[in-house]
Amino acid sequence: MKDTFTQALRLGIIMLILAFVLGWVDAFVFAPRRLPACVQEKLPAGRICLETLATRHQNKVVWVDARSQADFELNHLMLPDNRMFPIRKGADMQRQVDAAIGRLLEAGELGEAVVVFCTNECTASEEIAAELRGLGMIDAPIYVLEGGWEVLKANGMGVD
Repeated sequence: MKDTFTQALRLGIIMLILAFVLGWVDAFVFAPRRLPACVQEKLPAGRICLETLATRHQNKVVWVDARSQADFELNHLMLPDNRMFPIRKGADMQRQVDAAIGRLLEAGELGEAVVVFCTNECTASEEIAAELRGLGMIDAPIYVLEGGWEVLKANGMGVD
């Protein structure tokens, strides 16, 4: 009887240690890489969760990539040219807007949304979305994607 109790106690201690180690690994290795859940109701106006975008617009989207050229060359969305436009802050911005404006104007007529994204840490998407809204010519809703490129890649939309 004492042997069975000792074995059960040892097994319990081993399981407790294993649970602690697995919890530590999850907290310090995997959790920092997880994207937080997106809650549309908690976002400021003009921002959108990928899930909400799929529901509201059935993925009828014209994408604006506000990331740097270097980031774009590393990985990007694989979409037809008329569904994705690079618009970046800087000297070429007006030329890029001019190249995309016809399609952005058409998005409103087609019931599409215009979604601007960059990396999660950058603010360029907010600035470019504000510039596009400021034109006053685009009838389509213009959003900034919450979580940016990281969300697109995590959902299998990005290509390296």
